[in-house]
Amino acid sequence: MEHFFLPSIPGDRFTVEGETYRHLTRARRMAVGDRVVFCDGRGWDYLARMTGCTREGAAFLIESRTPAQAECAVSFHLYQCLPKGDKMEEVLRRCTPLGVSRFIPVLSARCVAGAPGEAKRARWEKIVRAAATQSGRSVLPEISDLCTFEQAAAEMRRADAFFLCYENATAPLPALPERGTIAFLIGPEGGLTPQEADLLPCCSLGKRILRCEEAAAFLMPILLDRTGNL
Repeated sequence: MEHFFLPSIPGDRFTVEGETYRHLTRARRMAVGDRVVFCDGRGWDYLARMTGCTREGAAFLIESRTPAQAECAVSFHLYQCLPKGDKMEEVLRRCTPLGVSRFIPVLSARCVAGAPGEAKRARWEKIVRAAATQSGRSVLPEISDLCTFEQAAAEMRRADAFFLCYENATAPLPALPERGTIAFLIGPEGGLTPQEADLLPCCSLGKRILRCEEAAAFLMPILLDRTGNL
């Protein structure tokens, strides 16, 4: 069932307005008596029944509250070196349904793209919310602030497992925990410099070179399988 995120659910009875209300009543064509799952973005699902509808909003009654079932036991942190154009949007769109819990844009030596402005950040957040809603996720993935490659490497070392994907690497993926945090980094179109590759353990994604917007989506099902989260 499609999930809808609400920043706060004040009580057993509440009213939904704005964009979510319009999507429920116009796109989903919900009517009084229909049920939907709302999420608070913090790991709880709320099954609610529509009890009334006006031109301004729809009233709902919560029938049950349960822990999220669609989230992984592992927190996957994707450090994505900024690609050109709208390719970052494709990364967000593909990887949100696959379980990434945190996206960290990284400015590496060979990045062509510059720092995202407020409008682009807002669009990224809208894409993540839509992808999480469509895929039935219960926790909204976080989009962190842009960081340098050196900052990313230092932060990644605090994870339970961490590595970067490098076209010149031959090593397989490391041993992965079934709980905790896994941090991994994907380079930009121009690849990583040897100096950057020296800062973190490097792993191969196989004999073929993947586009930067494809690499994380290729890797995530493997990580889900290896950690028992498929």
